[in-house]
Amino acid sequence: MPDPDRLERDGATMLRYRFGPDEGRPFVLVHGIGVGLSYWLRLIPLLAEHGPVHAVELPGFGNAPKPAQVLSVEEHAGHVAALLERIGRPVVLVGQSMGTQVVLEAALRVPALVERVVVIGAVTDPDERSVLMQGLRLAQDVLGETPGANRAVFSEYLKCGPRRYLATLPSMLEYDTDAAAAAITVPTMILRGADDPICRRPWARRLAARLAVGRLVEVPRAVHNAQYTHPRAVASAILTAPLGARR
Repeated sequence: MPDPDRLERDGATMLRYRFGPDEGRPFVLVHGIGVGLSYWLRLIPLLAEHGPVHAVELPGFGNAPKPAQVLSVEEHAGHVAALLERIGRPVVLVGQSMGTQVVLEAALRVPALVERVVVIGAVTDPDERSVLMQGLRLAQDVLGETPGANRAVFSEYLKCGPRRYLATLPSMLEYDTDAAAAAITVPTMILRGADDPICRRPWARRLAARLAVGRLVEVPRAVHNAQYTHPRAVASAILTAPLGARR
C-alpha cells in the first residue's frame, strides 16, 4: 500500500493514494459516505493497467484526519477540484454513493479538467430523501451484498464513527443530484448494480435522461457496491462503454 499524500485546504486534510504508472489517462476515485480506500482495492489494479489511479480519502473519512467541522458535499468537492488542478490534465472522475455527488459538483467547477464522469450507485433519489428511507434502503442493500463487501464497508464505518456519519448525512440528503446532472456538460455515465435498492432503476433512468451527453449502464446481479463485488464489469464499463447514446 503506498503512503498517501496529505492535501491541505481550508484547515482540512484529504489523503491521496497513487497507484500505477505516471503516464496514461488519470483516474480519480472518490468514495461514499463513511467509507474510504478499502472498498476500491479490487477495482484499482484493473484501472491502473491503463493509467495512474488517484484514490482519495475525504477529510474525516478512512485514515484522513477528522476536521473540527463536518464538511458538506460542496466543500468535499472543493478538495477534489483542487486535486484535479494539481494533476493538471483531464481525468476520468469516478464517484460512488455520496461520492457521485462530490464528483458531479467537482466537474461543474472545473469541467476543463474532466474528460468524463462515472457515477456508481448515485444518491439521493428525491422521492426517498429522508433518514428513514435511506436507512431502510441501506438495510436492504446489506442483505444483498457479499460478506466481503460488507466487511470492507463496515470496517470503514468503524473508522468514521457514527457521529461524523450522521452529521454528514443531511448534506448528502439535501444535495440536488438531479440538478447537477442537468447542468453538467462533460460526458457522464450513470452506472448501477441492476439490483441496487439505493439507486433504483426508475430514478437512474430519469437521472440519465437529464444528461447532455451520457447514458445509463447496469451491472447484472450487482447491488450498491458494484465496484467491489463486480470489479471487472465495472472496470470494463469505465474503460470501454460509449457515452454518446442513452439506454
